[in-house]
Amino acid sequence: MLSYAFYFNVFKHLLLTDFAIFMKVFKDKFIDLFIWVGITAAVMGYVMPAFGLAGDYGSFQLAGLLASAGLFEVFPSVMSLVTDFEGDRMISYHLTLPMPSWLVLAKTASFYALSAMILTVCVLPMGKLVLWNQFDLSQINYLKLATIVTMTGSFFGIFTLWITSMVTDVTHIGNVWMRFIFPLWFLGGFQFSWKVLHGLFPWFAYINLANPMIYTMEATRVALLGNEPAYLPFWVCIAAILGFKVLFATHALVRLKKRLDFV
Repeated sequence: MLSYAFYFNVFKHLLLTDFAIFMKVFKDKFIDLFIWVGITAAVMGYVMPAFGLAGDYGSFQLAGLLASAGLFEVFPSVMSLVTDFEGDRMISYHLTLPMPSWLVLAKTASFYALSAMILTVCVLPMGKLVLWNQFDLSQINYLKLATIVTMTGSFFGIFTLWITSMVTDVTHIGNVWMRFIFPLWFLGGFQFSWKVLHGLFPWFAYINLANPMIYTMEATRVALLGNEPAYLPFWVCIAAILGFKVLFATHALVRLKKRLDFV
């Protein structure tokens, strides 16, 4: 009977192989991320206040950028997985390795989670560079920031597997953006806080509590900007994200077991 140490060793080597591939494209991902963060932070921090928005709106948006950086990695990750399922099927080779099949999926989710965390951490210095004096690093609660970055990264890793399980074939890849990612992001508090939404449309605010992105946005703003009374309670958000992780992981595992025909 194989030991857990052996399973961990196989898991580790598969993960390191994925990261070796990731590092080959990291430079391009970093440049793309900087363009997105730089342009958005600059416009929101220096242009939009002239239209009546609060002077600290740039910092508010920076928190939203940090919270959603990993979400925008979901689409290319899903595309890669679905293409593999219908093409080379490298996943099938991994499933023949001497380790539990669920651990193969856990390795895949872990890779996407860690990738999302790395890119998320990169947002902070980028935003500071653009906003400069508008964003005060001393107001950051680094313990809470580390907690929410870890939680959201692991959530995006699991969410990638879940969306992959929902895409029937490669011809439906285009639906991922418009049906999943964009609505969750745009209605998930990127440009507003939940309490402001509640003040305007209470019924919709309560419906929006079913959107996991609202919790990532709110918790990130608490960690980055402080002023917790203006947002949902930080630890409530963490508990909600944990609940969504369990829900999506369970459903994804059931669907992928059927799709990949493993036990």
